[in-house]
Amino acid sequence: MYNDTALPLGTYPPLDFAEPLPADPVALRSGEYEQLLQREPRRYADLVRSVSAFGIYLIDRDGRVGSWNRGARNLSGWREDEVIGRPYEELLAEPGPQREANARRALDFARAHGHCRDEQRRRRPDGSVLIVDCTLDAVRGDNGELVGFVEVFHDITEQKERQNELYERATRDTLTQVFNRSHFVEVAAQEVERARRFAEPLSVVLFDIDQFRKLNETWGSEVGDRALQTLARAAQQPLRKIDSIGRLGGDEFAILLPRCDKEPALEVAQRLRLHLSEQKIATEPGQRNITITVSGGLAALRPLTRDFGELLRNADAALYKAKREGKNLVRAWFE
Repeated sequence: MYNDTALPLGTYPPLDFAEPLPADPVALRSGEYEQLLQREPRRYADLVRSVSAFGIYLIDRDGRVGSWNRGARNLSGWREDEVIGRPYEELLAEPGPQREANARRALDFARAHGHCRDEQRRRRPDGSVLIVDCTLDAVRGDNGELVGFVEVFHDITEQKERQNELYERATRDTLTQVFNRSHFVEVAAQEVERARRFAEPLSVVLFDIDQFRKLNETWGSEVGDRALQTLARAAQQPLRKIDSIGRLGGDEFAILLPRCDKEPALEVAQRLRLHLSEQKIATEPGQRNITITVSGGLAALRPLTRDFGELLRNADAALYKAKREGKNLVRAWFE
């Protein structure tokens, strides 16, 4: 990437810029600094070597790390001698094939468009992961030929963790950690629209604990909460990744089954009912465990179904039928 006649890194005379070195990484890629980067990449690397707030380093056109400043070392934990000459992809945290694909995608995008901004998971020497906001810029000579790339990155791990925590609080039921009612309804409405667009089946199953009030009166609300947590945890085990489960309120839960019509959904609901009846719920230390049964109601999306609200009402009618017929049952709603 570099001119063979360039001096080794660190041997250039002091640079006479009127302004001090900016702390903003955007400024380090604009104006006189951008000109320096394009004209003498190694001199630019020397200039930013002492910057500690941001990782700034060069990558040659073959995708290998060519420099490593103090900020890159502080944020990532990797020493200069551990990364210089290594492929850019080795900085990423994903498994091998995915890591290579993501690195190639970023470099190709920067090569084609001159600039690529991304959030990436990077690996540290101790095996931990940091999340970085990174900007990758292509460096071209006066003749327009690509000579390499420069990346500026900073650590946003704590910021992302806070965002994820806020998201979890907004979308999860505090007691059971499944979707809360509002988020489940939002997800379900989107799935109904998707199912209609692609003419795919979709079903919803409502279920609740039989005689839940009596359970609370007999064993106390703490055991009742434990029963809800056990139910929510056990109900997720047999589900697919595309399925969703939410607590609608009290002891009532709903499961959304995309790409699943009435008959296979009924089979899923029956297996789930049996699975839940096998769960053991602790009462007091040293005392016996108890079991619960659930009743379920199923409804499948039909051409005349107006929206998810109507689908949910149909499933509720089927659940009421199961309760009326003796509990510990699953019934399907029929048009």
